Amino acid sequence: METSIALHRDLSQMPRTRSRPTADAPKTGFRPGRSGACEARLYQFTGHTHHDGEPPVKLVAACNLHEAITYLRKWHPDLDILRIEFVAMIENVSGSPLN
Repeated sequence: METSIALHRDLSQMPRTRSRPTADAPKTGFRPGRSGACEARLYQFTGHTHHDGEPPVKLVAACNLHEAITYLRKWHPDLDILRIEFVAMIENVSGSPLN
């Protein structure tokens, strides 16, 4: 009994360490779909840009419209969106080079 009490005292005196968070997986627009393949939706954004040399059309692949808009706002904040079109569903079959 005294051994377990002494062990408990020794452990309580040890400095506490924090576990390191694991690295997140790289974020892509591909998510597992109904067919078993990874899927992403391709959206086309059309609008006006504030820079003359930039085309007013951007294509974004994302798992949903909200993520596509978030990506566009982060990387192309100068594009004033006038129209959004769903272009296609992209499937990435398991075992392809992008996995």
